[in-house]
Amino acid sequence: MLTLLGFVGCRAGQRQDTVLSSVTNASHTYRATILLREYIVDGHVDNSPTTYVLLDKIAGDSGGPDYEQGQDFRDSQIVMKPKQCGPLSLRWPDDNTLKITCEKCGLALSALGEHANGVGAIRVQYDEFPAVSSWEGGPGGR
Repeated sequence: MLTLLGFVGCRAGQRQDTVLSSVTNASHTYRATILLREYIVDGHVDNSPTTYVLLDKIAGDSGGPDYEQGQDFRDSQIVMKPKQCGPLSLRWPDDNTLKITCEKCGLALSALGEHANGVGAIRVQYDEFPAVSSWEGGPGGR
């Protein structure tokens, strides 16, 4: 049991998180954040980072996003977490709609894996995702 707990503690140190973008809705009740999580393997950054789009309910003026380095996102809703994803952008067209745009990200919506169309009262829209992923070839791919 102690060995397992020690391993879990070390594992958190093997992840490097970088907040790429964060935007709040007009009423400042929700914040959406794009976070890149890179994994450290044998002292080197792995070449398969995971992009997270997180949604947080915020109370008052809590400032920017505050995620503990390498920890689970216990208080956040994970909207999507694709691998092999290029640049994304976020915006709030209205107070209850989050729009995630593929900025030549190369990832088809069908390749996202699990992704939310809504989180509570927030609708999630996806824009400009190609029909096929860039590595698949064919229309919209390479």
